[in-house]
Parts: sequence; structure tokens; C-alpha cells
Amino acid sequence: MPWILGSLALIGMLFSMRNSNGFIAIIGAGFLVIGIRFSERRSARRRLLEVVELKTDEKLESLLRRRAQLVRPDPYGKLQLDKWNKEIRYFLDEQVRPSLERRERAALERNYEEVVAGIAEKVEAAMRDCPTVTRISDDMTPVEFESFCAEELRRSGWDAHVTMQSRDQGVDVVAVKNGQRIVLQCKFYSYPVGNKSVQEITAGRAYEQADIAIVVSNNRYTQAAEQLAATNRVLLLHYRDLKNLDDILNRV
Repeated sequence: MPWILGSLALIGMLFSMRNSNGFIAIIGAGFLVIGIRFSERRSARRRLLEVVELKTDEKLESLLRRRAQLVRPDPYGKLQLDKWNKEIRYFLDEQVRPSLERRERAALERNYEEVVAGIAEKVEAAMRDCPTVTRISDDMTPVEFESFCAEELRRSGWDAHVTMQSRDQGVDVVAVKNGQRIVLQCKFYSYPVGNKSVQEITAGRAYEQADIAIVVSNNRYTQAAEQLAATNRVLLLHYRDLKNLDDILNRV
């Protein structure tokens, strides 16, 4: 810490001086400066952690979704965390850093890896406590994922059922609630979902005479899929969104 070294050097220089008026007072002032700066740093770190916790709680659902999308096991079963760690850094830079004051930003630079690890730990704990996540497994079959999505909707009060596999017209799940009819295509992928799924569920909505068309996945969506979905009024959701589907539809 350069400021501590500088302060100690000043004190050392003062000790080498003789017959200086107020020598003891100057030494005391030097230690006071060190104490004040140490207190300021401690205060900045405490405030930083408060902001990080607040922002993480505020965006926890989005962080959970991104963690579920980005973390994948390699062929030997080891979780690959590089993309997820990069996402945490992006979250810090875009969501946390703009809310920090100068001293708190300096504290972030000094404690960056600690903060990253803290966010990762908080998200991991939330995933362990979330029943939705514990029901998903890496070896789940597409049919099991369709049943899972239908069950999630039933928990939220929807009358949902999986369609017949041979005649689904691109629709995996049909659900009705309060007179509203929705159709879902469920994609359990190890790679991003493309625009073919959007095309199929758009056709399926017309076939089923549904009000809303939705693609649900455990992964993210390509830019082409997002653009086509916006044009065709198709919702692109992560499976975590199903428990909040009523709120999502109210915002559409």
C-alpha cells in the first residue's frame, strides 16, 4: 500500500530529525492519518459489499437463469465455469460499478476476486434452495423436459398437458387458464436454441388456435431466434420463468 509506506517513511524521517518543535505531535498526526485512511478503506469496502448484496438480490432471478444457461459439464462430468465467471464480471461492470462512488470503486478493484466469489456463492446457495433447479438434471430426456414444463404450469394453476408426440405440429405442451390458451415448444439443449423453434411454435399457435406461443429452454437463444420471435410475437423463456408466467403474460 503506497500511502502506508509513504506515511511510514515520513515518520522515519521525523525520527531522524533532532531538536524539532512539536516532534511528538507530528508523529501522532502521522499515525492519525494512517488510522483515518484505514478507516476510510474499511468503510468503503463495507459499503461496496452492501451495494453488491443489494444488486445481487435485485437481479437474482436473472443471475440464476444465466448460471443455468452457461454452466455445462464437460464429457468427464466436470462443470465448466469459465463463461459463468465471465458473466459475473459483466454483471459487476454493468450493474454494480455504476452505483459505486469513487472510494467504493477503488475498494472493488482491491477486492474484485472476493466479490466475484461472493456472488457465485450466493447464486449457488439460491440454486440449492430452489425446487425448480433440483428437478432438472443433465441427463434429462426431451420427453421428460416436456413433462416437467407441464407440471410447472400445473403448479401455477394452469390446466396443462403434453401433446401426442406423433401429431404435435411443433407444440409440446398446451395449457389453459382463465380462458387463455397457450402453446409451448420445450427444448432441452446443450447449445443455443435457433429460429427453427420459433417458426414451428408460430405454426403451432395457429394450428391450436392459441392466444400465446412460447418456446421454453434450459439454454439461451440465438440472435436470429430473438429477432424472429419479436416479429412473430413469440415469447422466449427459460424454464425458471414458468413459475412466474402469469406475471410475464400480464406485462405482454
